[in-house]
Amino acid sequence: IQEGLAFIQTWFRPQSNVYVTPSSINHPNFDTDNYLYAVSRQLNEAERLLGLFRYWNMIHYFFPYKHIMDQDWDSTLREFLLPIAQTDDRAAYHLVFKQLTTRINDSHAFFASQPYWNWDGNAHTPFFMRFIEGETVITKVINGISGVSVGDVIKVIDGKAIEALRAELRPYAHGSNDEIIERTINSFVGFGNAGTFEVTVENGVETKTVTLERKNTYYSSLASNPNPAWQIIETEDGCRKALVDMDKLEREQIAEMFNEIGDTDAIIFDIRNYPNGTLWTLVDYIYPSRVTIARFTKPDVRYPGRLSWIDGTIGRGTSNPYEGEIIMLFDERTQSQAEYTCMGLEQFPGAIKIGSTTSAADGDVALIYLPDGIRTGATFLGVYYPDYTPTQRLGIIPDIEVRPTIEGIRAGRDELMDVALSCDLSTDVMDMENAVAFKTYPNPTSELLHYEWTTTATQTETFTMELVDMLGRTIQRNQAHALTGTLDVSEVPNGAYFLKLRTDSGSFSKKIVIQ
Repeated sequence: IQEGLAFIQTWFRPQSNVYVTPSSINHPNFDTDNYLYAVSRQLNEAERLLGLFRYWNMIHYFFPYKHIMDQDWDSTLREFLLPIAQTDDRAAYHLVFKQLTTRINDSHAFFASQPYWNWDGNAHTPFFMRFIEGETVITKVINGISGVSVGDVIKVIDGKAIEALRAELRPYAHGSNDEIIERTINSFVGFGNAGTFEVTVENGVETKTVTLERKNTYYSSLASNPNPAWQIIETEDGCRKALVDMDKLEREQIAEMFNEIGDTDAIIFDIRNYPNGTLWTLVDYIYPSRVTIARFTKPDVRYPGRLSWIDGTIGRGTSNPYEGEIIMLFDERTQSQAEYTCMGLEQFPGAIKIGSTTSAADGDVALIYLPDGIRTGATFLGVYYPDYTPTQRLGIIPDIEVRPTIEGIRAGRDELMDVALSCDLSTDVMDMENAVAFKTYPNPTSELLHYEWTTTATQTETFTMELVDMLGRTIQRNQAHALTGTLDVSEVPNGAYFLKLRTDSGSFSKKIVIQ
């Protein structure tokens, strides 16, 4: 087989083509392959199939994560061939195609078209929501709106029980992992046609139904951010920490910022948002030299199907790097460049990551233009840590896992920020690392994985152990009281995994290989 592949590679003659070209930032460019994109009408069967085959081939030859889809891509083609060929209703065709794009399991797989927007609506509720503790929770409300409050749990909206509505919308929700699928469903629930709607909420004391209105202006108002780009916080226990809102910070502000915050005990980078390309400048204030943040798999547009490795090294460094601590906050809203920013900052010695699963779609997006005005996208640059640990579908793993609670939201607390502002944070992290140490052997293994926990906790405490694959899926979950034991992994497919330990003290992970 190796000789055959070597023969093919040797005799292949790379050539340019008119359908896909290299972009200036490493991903393939499909802009020229836009035949029938500008049409605005019901397509015939041949035109619908043209759109299907074009999209399938773009993913087949240039998507660097085809190997970690939940479903084989050939099977997906067979699944959607007849529905797309036979769906002669324009709106239904666009919704079928929307479902197809979710099958690449990518948080970058947005979808846009006029029939789709007509279905989704372009007006928004006067509140934002998040999926917290298994509930749809209101997290922000337009000023002056009465009847609902932050922390209210939605029970019924638009005449449908929220659980049934979320299940109905799930086939259209794209995402690299379950957290992002739930985030996408929140967006579907929020948007709709302009006009009044009813919502039933529960606030811990009562359940009530109110009539509100969706408006085209509400989304931008809710998304507005009044926070300063940075501020210095003097904590009650005597620490002086800088809080940087990465949504607001601009490159041209960074020099001024470090002049003001350079002597702080720590910088908290709030990355629960989308940064403004500031990492490439920030590294020159925190590292003494250039830093390799990632390794990329770049699709070769001259050789469809081939990927090549390139290094992601940025910055030039400084002779006077920041000497305090670096803390990062992130959650499911942390996506793409935000995740890459985490990867860049977490190499700072002693950096602490606080939060929960990120969007797990870290790489350049290429746009795809399909018949009847369909525009979509996907991650077309593979992103890995310098040691080749993957990020797609797995996300950035926190050192301290903290998730918001309904109780905390109702109390007006930012539970991640509460942890970050603690003066004892570094000590707490060291205490957790010292209190809970574990080793596994043999590693790699093929049948049995032995573990030993060393902990200061009482032996009667229950530990939860999870074997998690590189897509973030839990393969095995075990409850144990014993500090030593053996896991049978003989039925687990070969590959790299994380063995995650959850205790009262925190969550800890160890990478293992099954072969």
